[in-house]
Amino acid sequence: MRSAEITRQVLLRAALKLFAEEGFETVGVRDIGLRAKVDPSLVNRYYGGKDELFIEVVKACEADWRRLWGEKTDFAARVAKEMLQGGNDGKVLQGLLILLRVTGSGRARHLVDETLGSSMFGQVESWLDGPDTDVRARLLIALIGGMAFARDLSGDFPLKEARAAALAQAFEASIEQLLTSSPKPISQSIAPPLNRAVTS
Repeated sequence: MRSAEITRQVLLRAALKLFAEEGFETVGVRDIGLRAKVDPSLVNRYYGGKDELFIEVVKACEADWRRLWGEKTDFAARVAKEMLQGGNDGKVLQGLLILLRVTGSGRARHLVDETLGSSMFGQVESWLDGPDTDVRARLLIALIGGMAFARDLSGDFPLKEARAAALAQAFEASIEQLLTSSPKPISQSIAPPLNRAVTS
């Protein structure tokens, strides 16, 4: 007989995969039960409903995301491996796809905002060193999230081996640039001066 905790974990994994594949709105309690190979009523029994299970999925994804950060020395290589070489069922990739797919659902966005707030940006800012951590944190998340989106669109990046290696190298280098503790300040590199009068 399956224990309650095992059933909870089976439901959580099934929900994570379904939300990553199909988004929040199209996935129902019945779909989750079928994917988990358990009675769908157990979603309500163990989690209270679809919304509550989705919140637990988001929390699990955030925990996986935090584990990915770790040491900065090999962070870029770890992310490149996860995003470009990992399987489609990689936890970090699935978590990013879930976050990308909530944009079409007001309810899902509300649940994510309630669960995470701005903590993701704040955590990355505090993890980074040097100037412009607020801007660099958002660029870093956008870069990684964008790679997840591109992979979702194209499958496993159908490139010849040499070009796939070039993609990985460029992706790593882009991440490294955002990690450096002494980059050229954003205001000097890309942002226009704020107080300069516009002349015609």
